[in-house]
Amino acid sequence: MIWIKLGILLIGFTYAGLLPFSVKRSIQHLNFDLKKYTLSFLSNKNLYDKKYVSGYKRLLFATAILNYSFFWLLSKFYDLGENETFMRQIDYSFAFLTLLAFVPHNIYPYSFKNLGATCQRLLHNLLAIIVFLTLPVLIIMFQAVILPDIRFLGVSGLLLIGAVVLITGGSLVYNGINGITEILFINGISVWSIYVTINTFIR
Repeated sequence: MIWIKLGILLIGFTYAGLLPFSVKRSIQHLNFDLKKYTLSFLSNKNLYDKKYVSGYKRLLFATAILNYSFFWLLSKFYDLGENETFMRQIDYSFAFLTLLAFVPHNIYPYSFKNLGATCQRLLHNLLAIIVFLTLPVLIIMFQAVILPDIRFLGVSGLLLIGAVVLITGGSLVYNGINGITEILFINGISVWSIYVTINTFIR
């Protein structure tokens, strides 16, 4: 069990820190306008250098792997392996994040004359929305499953992810879908991850 705890500690903090730190560094280098663009623009090869596009792809793929590893270790520690719905949700989150990493953004207008680019843009946007939804659902499912046996972490974790959803929703209404909303969402998920990691390690 100690090795699972150590794994959760290592992966939890890496998972919580990798995406916010990397995104912050990238947008500082590029003078990226968070009010105007979504982070998906960083994967657009027509707007940014190839090193940024491939770096963003690797970052999302690494996040997908860390996300899967983190929740898989949590399922081992809290003995959730028999909950098929939760385990399936872990797989879905990994699959959609991975697909998002390998389907780049483009700014070509929707048109039947350029069907390939149109399909790619539509698929990327759909995947981004799905990822935006599946991660909170996965977290809420985890919190709900552990709630009967571990009431403090179950309730406090639900309150925390609930606050993240409300703040993100408020930004969505006020700012729309842009980099600011995405940064709030990413940072909120990171705070939740650190909170659960610490609580799990000291348990």
